Amino acid sequence: MKKNRRKVFWPALLIALLVLTALTFAASTKLRRVTVTDSNASNQPAAPARVKRVAYVRPSALTPKLLWHLKAMGDRLEKPGKERLSLTGTLARANDSQAEEVAAVWEFPDRLRLTRQKGIHARVITFDEDRAKAADNELDTAEQDLLETLVYGTADHFFATQVQGMATRFLGSRFRLDDGSSADYTGPYYDVYKVADSVKTSAEPREQLKLYYFNSDTLLLERVTYEITRNGSTVKVEERLGDWTREQGQQVARRIERFENGESVFVFTVRTAHFSPRADDGLFAN
Repeated sequence: MKKNRRKVFWPALLIALLVLTALTFAASTKLRRVTVTDSNASNQPAAPARVKRVAYVRPSALTPKLLWHLKAMGDRLEKPGKERLSLTGTLARANDSQAEEVAAVWEFPDRLRLTRQKGIHARVITFDEDRAKAADNELDTAEQDLLETLVYGTADHFFATQVQGMATRFLGSRFRLDDGSSADYTGPYYDVYKVADSVKTSAEPREQLKLYYFNSDTLLLERVTYEITRNGSTVKVEERLGDWTREQGQQVARRIERFENGESVFVFTVRTAHFSPRADDGLFAN
């Protein structure tokens, strides 16, 4: 009986050793292949970091202070159904006596289709989060500034930066617009946030520090300020949002104005506003 067991044991042990050897060889070969691949990949230039895309704002990702500002706007950035905002109105430029008729469609986050009608001439400009385009030729500086104000100077964009993880610093609450010396100040107070933004309205994106001023009482965004360099000179930009009204349960700024070095550049006055669901209809592609 013992001899029969030995006859069975030794061949079985030999087979087991052969199988173990084969598995070890296969595993070591696979490990070498992974190591070589990783080594080659590390020598390649790193791909540029992409900003995380967002469909909605998650309240849990915000601080309690930011959550108050978000709730003041309504709920359209938090849930499906009202991601697209369609506006009609007029665009009046400081150096042009004739105002333009404008139809604008925003879609969260950072998508815009702008149709400008002046007389019989119409021009369509689109922005799809990454690139600005026009139907016939490239955007000029004035159009890039307009696009930057209408896309990046909004509460929608501010909350998109928060979800995307843009560097943000809360500077404090109830800031005044004066130097603080007046005892009978009656102006607004602001909660101020500093954001390191990335602006993509031109062919060469730029990093831009911006201050966002939320009214401490209404909790709505009213001002955005920053500095740019143009022709070797510093230009102080201020974008103002006003005449906030409630439409379909959501807040809409009916007046958007851009200032440069204290002088008004243009005013966009909203006549009608309507919210609708997001749609994959190619509206933001020229």
